[in-house]
Amino acid sequence: MARSNRITYGQTLVLASPRPANQSNEDNLTGLKRMQSANVNFSFNRQRFKQIGSADFVGDVNITNPNITLEMDYLYSNGTNEVMLGLNVEGRDSTVLSGLRKPNQDNNYYVLVGSGLKDEALLTNSDSDFKDNFTVVALGNCFLNSYSINGAVGSLVSVSAEVQADNLELHPYTTGHSIPAISQSTKLPDSQYAYKVKKSFFKNTTNQDGLIDSALAPSGIKITVPSNVNVPGLEFTGDNRSAFINSFGLEFSINRNALYGFGTIYPYGRRAILPVLGSLSFSALASEFQSGTLNNLVRLDENQERVYNFTLDLLGQSGNTGLQIQIEGARMDSEGFSPSINDNAEMNASFSFSMSDTSGVKFSTPPLILSHPQDASGPTGPLNVVATGKHDLFYQWYNSTGSIAGADSSTFTPAFYGENYYCVVSNDLGSCTSNSATLL
Repeated sequence: MARSNRITYGQTLVLASPRPANQSNEDNLTGLKRMQSANVNFSFNRQRFKQIGSADFVGDVNITNPNITLEMDYLYSNGTNEVMLGLNVEGRDSTVLSGLRKPNQDNNYYVLVGSGLKDEALLTNSDSDFKDNFTVVALGNCFLNSYSINGAVGSLVSVSAEVQADNLELHPYTTGHSIPAISQSTKLPDSQYAYKVKKSFFKNTTNQDGLIDSALAPSGIKITVPSNVNVPGLEFTGDNRSAFINSFGLEFSINRNALYGFGTIYPYGRRAILPVLGSLSFSALASEFQSGTLNNLVRLDENQERVYNFTLDLLGQSGNTGLQIQIEGARMDSEGFSPSINDNAEMNASFSFSMSDTSGVKFSTPPLILSHPQDASGPTGPLNVVATGKHDLFYQWYNSTGSIAGADSSTFTPAFYGENYYCVVSNDLGSCTSNSATLL
């Protein structure tokens, strides 16, 4: 077979497993959406030592496993990637870092790379065609290190994220490879569970699916500001303290302590150090000045700063909110005013805020289906759908004749055999439709 002298974009895809990392990945991987780049890096934690009387180092040893990271850039689509990264998108009652203190919050990532000119993953005809035509870079026991999301009028909303891994394996794909995770019992690479690559894992991950926007292209980035933010200089325009801004950036990093047991180079966990510090910056066209002084912003005589709460709504082409970000307890770090010839004057501001698993930032998305209903044997076999997204979620089951009265929960037991059933899940930001399942 002719081989390419370079790896092309169509030959590469990234998959993620659910949590925890130590479980079978034969049927539950998810292709990440709208990926733009994936960079795998590793460096060794080597310690060299000397000896009296020697003119050179007399030895070196790797004191821990290598530092392994996966850096990813992608276009924001609907929140699926965020869920795979371990972020919470339920909004209202839960912060984006909810669950960070829980054990087993790691997962695995698989970078699939074609080996020849025609090895495009999305055009593969069958599951068996992945064998011998692709190479897999498998990363195990991954935790989120950093996340940033940026948007600007006239461009797509983009995300950069980095995850830390405890193990890395590289091999040509056959079938049934062991997962790359480290076993919690043996503290060695796991040999109990395996992973597989299937066409179904990439469903609804390309522009061809037609189920979601190709990426969130905001017709406007709307920010809702507190009434006391208009000091010391500029007044926003808009109703109900809202304004359409030019750009925004939100980012945070999570520091973790690697926990090692005596006698093994692999950590048995990575404990997040909370709280972490997040930052928000945005720019907007300057409108009208109003009175205000720095003393109103920072009350130095009382050693108190003003604290702000913001809401960002990223509006898709349909005008619906594709992502809502709520920020609590932000304190201003800087503000600037920039007039220039042949351009509008611009106001820039940056804020910082504390983030933990109970405070700081909330993400809210339209519903996301994490598990579709599967064919079942009735009448005892119920159909189930698992979804996440901004609460409250509403469920409605359908068959060929339309909606089914009373079938309004995540679990439904049909009464008729041989019918196809599906569920529509909705919240105040939108709706999504599950795959169909048949009661056999």
